[in-house]
Amino acid sequence: MSTTDIFNLEESIKEYLNEDNKTELDGIVDAFKRGTFLNVLSKIKGFRENHKINKELARILSLIEAACHSQIGESKQAAVMIRNMYEESENQSIDDLILYGNLAFMCDYKLVRKIMSDAVSQIESQEPVDKTKAAFTYLVLGEAEEHLEKYVRAIKYYKRGLNYMQEEQDNQNVLFLHFKLGALHSIINETDEAIVHLQKTLELANETNLEIKMNCLVSIAKIYGRKNEYEQAYSYLKEAISMIESSSLVSKRVHAEAYTEMAYNYFEQTQFDEAIPYYEKAIAIYPKILNYSAREFGMIYMQYAYSMEHKEQSDKLLAAIHYEKAIEQLEKTNDQELLAGALGDTILFFENIGNKKKKRFYENKFVKLTNEKAHIR
Repeated sequence: MSTTDIFNLEESIKEYLNEDNKTELDGIVDAFKRGTFLNVLSKIKGFRENHKINKELARILSLIEAACHSQIGESKQAAVMIRNMYEESENQSIDDLILYGNLAFMCDYKLVRKIMSDAVSQIESQEPVDKTKAAFTYLVLGEAEEHLEKYVRAIKYYKRGLNYMQEEQDNQNVLFLHFKLGALHSIINETDEAIVHLQKTLELANETNLEIKMNCLVSIAKIYGRKNEYEQAYSYLKEAISMIESSSLVSKRVHAEAYTEMAYNYFEQTQFDEAIPYYEKAIAIYPKILNYSAREFGMIYMQYAYSMEHKEQSDKLLAAIHYEKAIEQLEKTNDQELLAGALGDTILFFENIGNKKKKRFYENKFVKLTNEKAHIR
């Protein structure tokens, strides 16, 4: 969420403009819109020193300062300012609470929980309930809980928001929330419930929601794959891959995920010759992904290497190359248990092919890792 989405600064500040302060306030608004946040903070400091400011204008300037501190990475300072504004008045309006909650979303998810919980309590105590505000507030609450990895709470809030959005016939957000709920139910291993929401997402998706549809197809395929229902998984992956290859998502994360999932399903069934082409396609895409996961990439290399080793006509040379590439990636992670397991598999591989030099090399890495783990304990 951008700062300009949270509040309309020009509109908020308009009634406080006069001949004496117009130039400076316009300068603050312009600098804020341009995203020069340190400059905004400097201008506000000067403005406070040079002008008498009433309570409401002071509050607006504090809101701007809090947003600026969030944008330049000073989250704690921003959160303190927002919390102070929230707690200073006993009778905050619903709109004020929603504004504070949105600002807090930029810097402190626990503060979002506190403020937005207050907001929904007020919204639902009124008759009639403002369904649009209720839906939006539950959506923000759900996102905050999701960021805090409190997935059961996130699901609860998303479902409440979904009920209001369905009443308001907010189809875009209904689609979005079904997709979110599908993903979260999958995370907590409630696979049947996940599939219900993901199937509903597919039903609601149209030509303007193709990106969600493609991600949804891959998500459903992953669930069926984990349930060992491979034919179901293949059907969704084939549809997803066909759509992705003629879309703007070519060579993006979901494209690599679809190939990896297809490969993994074959891998799990020891159909290594069938898995290899999909691993190769995923490997070609992965380095192009911004901030790709070294853990995931390392495991793709491990599975690919194992497939090359155990396919019908074994290719030990390529297997060796990719076992080593796997270790390179996994060494970038903090998962020592995973790295230790991968090193064990790599040592065994080089022992089996009689490469004593490489075997000793990775044994030394394994010993070093084991000693480091013992030292940490």
